[in-house]
Amino acid sequence: MKRVSNRQSLSIVLLALLCFLTFAPIQSSAALAWSETFEELNPDVWTTLLACRLEDGALRGVDGDHISAVRAYRPSNISVGTWKFDLTEFHDFGEELDICKIYFIKPEESDYSSYYSLSLVHAGGEEGERYSYTLEKYVEGIPKVILDTYIGEARPTMIGVLQQFAITRTVNGQMAVFLNSSLILSAVDNDITSTEYFGFYTWDDWAFDNVYVYDTIEIGGDVTPLLIGAAAMASIVVAGIVLIRRR
Repeated sequence: MKRVSNRQSLSIVLLALLCFLTFAPIQSSAALAWSETFEELNPDVWTTLLACRLEDGALRGVDGDHISAVRAYRPSNISVGTWKFDLTEFHDFGEELDICKIYFIKPEESDYSSYYSLSLVHAGGEEGERYSYTLEKYVEGIPKVILDTYIGEARPTMIGVLQQFAITRTVNGQMAVFLNSSLILSAVDNDITSTEYFGFYTWDDWAFDNVYVYDTIEIGGDVTPLLIGAAAMASIVVAGIVLIRRR
């Protein structure tokens, strides 16, 4: 029998890996857990505190003589999956209360309980207006932790700019935040592994809309199973080559 050269052996391994990466599924099919487009606010689902209103099919803040925070939350038990939503700022009420938060994992109803959140604040500069985005963790009794931070693109104004977000979290605590399909934040943390609520909080007039929550990874993907499978496939191919050479 003709012997297989080292170069031929390597070619066979690479070809097998290419076939595996081409045909192996990266993620499972989408499973929508819940969604909200805010055509109406169902009081049996959503709990709202202080100044909330629905306008043009979005949850909005309220400006007036006494500026109040918008606080809204609903039951959600998704701790591994994908959270998609839209945010658009329409009015900046004041720098002193400049904050917008999405609590995508919130084990307790209280605003001061443990949570993972995406936080937005204004970050000015000579080039124009921009946002600072942070992935945050708070565990009751321990100071808040900034897991990752990103300074966004500068614009003449951020008013009216649609921002489409997707947050993912895997079972091993890998979290990622995508803005308009581009990865901006990532971290690995497993201090909080379960949730009972999803919440929205702001002092400014943000339009919060088009919320879709899945129990699967819908953007980016968890490549760990794929890498393990590829390594296993490579081991099988190499073992087969060794066996052929011995014969």
